[in-house]
Amino acid sequence: MNHSGGFISVSRRVILSAALSVMLFAPLSAEAAQETGKVGVVDFGKLIQQLPETKVAETTLQATAAPLQKELARLNADYQKSVAAYRQLPATASKAVRDQKEQEANTKGQALQKYQQEQGVAVEKKQQELLTPIREKVLAAIKAIAQQGGFTLVIDKGVQVYGTPEHDLTFKAMNQLNIK
Repeated sequence: MNHSGGFISVSRRVILSAALSVMLFAPLSAEAAQETGKVGVVDFGKLIQQLPETKVAETTLQATAAPLQKELARLNADYQKSVAAYRQLPATASKAVRDQKEQEANTKGQALQKYQQEQGVAVEKKQQELLTPIREKVLAAIKAIAQQGGFTLVIDKGVQVYGTPEHDLTFKAMNQLNIK
């Protein structure tokens, strides 16, 4: 028992000294970080949403997804009919008939799930294809503004805990991207 008490005492000392070190040196490192460069914030989502290219991409994506949604609805209706047909079998139906209807419903359910997964992948791929150039355009504008303004770090406004309005680069980026 004596050994464990000594170990706890030493552990407490180590933890206490580590905590004190962090408390003493953290303000110094924060001040050093502030002296090395400026930090800016930007509302990345707002910039993306207000670009005309985004509206075109959304329209294209909806046009791509519409026929896929129709086919999904058709497969779903077909599956629901199979399930309803299985449930409406009379109690006197043979085991072979029941097994056949159950297998039919299961096959259609699996086809529906497979199509949903494939559709999700296809839509996501198309979305990435359409939005990647838009994101790159916004990032290039932000980078240019940051370099002109001497900012060493620009973060998204959504992750900002506190900031002053003079470090918000959103409107400068909107001007750079010709967004009104």
